[in-house]
Amino acid sequence: MAEVAERTGQHWGRQVVAKVPIETLRQINKILGKNFVTKYGTKQGIIVLGRVAPFGIGAVIGGGANAAIATFTVRAARRAFGPPPASWPETVCDDAPPVSEDPPV
Repeated sequence: MAEVAERTGQHWGRQVVAKVPIETLRQINKILGKNFVTKYGTKQGIIVLGRVAPFGIGAVIGGGANAAIATFTVRAARRAFGPPPASWPETVCDDAPPVSEDPPV
């Protein structure tokens, strides 16, 4: 199971990173590189950047995975429920108890 999870994670990681526009990567590198060199100095900044870079890549992969899951969920919901109605009825349930604005005791 662990091997399958590892291979799947690597596959999706490559897929997501391949979809990130090169200009976006350049902007990220420009900002991150400047911050690390300024804060830690050239040599130590590169070492720290090497340790922290996987977290940024993980964030990109995680964001891409979240977007993919959301897209698949919306598609599945549209298949299951069909298109939304053109308009919603004013009242959904006439026999619902009235809502009180007083806090519960």
